Order: sequence, then structure tokens, then C-alpha cells
Amino acid sequence: RTFRADPIGGSLALVILVAMVLSMGLALTRLPGGVPRAWERAVPVVVTAGMVVAAYLTYVEVTGAVAVCGPVGDCNAVQQSPYARLAGIPVAVLGLAGYAAILAAWIGARVGPPAARRWAAVTAFALSLLGTIASAVLTALEPFAIRAVVMWCLTSAMLITLVLMRWGGTGGGAPV
Repeated sequence: RTFRADPIGGSLALVILVAMVLSMGLALTRLPGGVPRAWERAVPVVVTAGMVVAAYLTYVEVTGAVAVCGPVGDCNAVQQSPYARLAGIPVAVLGLAGYAAILAAWIGARVGPPAARRWAAVTAFALSLLGTIASAVLTALEPFAIRAVVMWCLTSAMLITLVLMRWGGTGGGAPV
């Protein structure tokens, strides 16, 4: 039904979901190694973009405002679904906190003694993996259970997957 009502949104959600699953597999099986400096510097930009998306969705959820969806999807149907909250907490709030924690861990992986940097890098990897798994579940729920897609959520799913690709396969190692 979702694909008939919103073929572009449903198809995009499916493509992103497949890409996320493949990216998680790659991140978990890739041989350890460094990443290019340009990619390393992009991490805070990507995380900040994720924080902006999550902050907007948090604002919509907390204030009850009508979300601006654009030409694809039905943001408000997803925001009103039972999947919009986890243990009473809006998913967007959890996403915002997750992105903030990843940014803090990324900073921690750059400063301090080597043991603390390693711990921060492993934490960033674990948080980005957890965020990608949660986003994949929510991305699958949108077209198949909720029957509506949100471009904001799909954008966040792509962003968290990009962050995972930085940390995955490096053994959680410190930045290059």
C-alpha cells in the first residue's frame, strides 16, 4: 500500500535500507586500516548535520508542530505512530543524544592519552553501530508497518551510516 501511495518514498526507503545493511556488514568485516584525512575531517560535519535533523524532529515532536515533509513522505503519520517513542521518549530525542555522544567521542578520540583515545574511538564505533541498527529498524518500519516515509528520517539514516563507515573496520582505532 505504501508503494502505491508514495512509490518514490517507499522505493527510496528500501534502497537506503539495503545500503545500510550492506554498510553494516562492510563496517564489521573490513580489515583494520586508516581513513583518508579528508574523510576524518568530514565526521564532525556529518554528525552535526545529523544533530540538526534530529533537533528539528525533536522540536516537531515536543511542540506538536506540523512537520515540513517536502514532496516525499508523510512525516506527521510517522510522528504519530507508536514507533515514534521508545519507553515514552521521542526517538528524535534519542537520536539527538546519540549524535551528541558520537561527536563527544570523536573529540575524545583526538585528545588525551592513547588509552583514553582508544576507548573514545571504540565508544564512537559502538554508538554509530547502535545508531545505524536503530535507523535500519525504523527505516524498515516506515514503508512496511507505518506505511509512511519521512525524508528527515531517511536523511538521518544515511548520515549515521556514513559515520559508521568512518569507524567500522578501523578496529575503533584512533584517527589517522
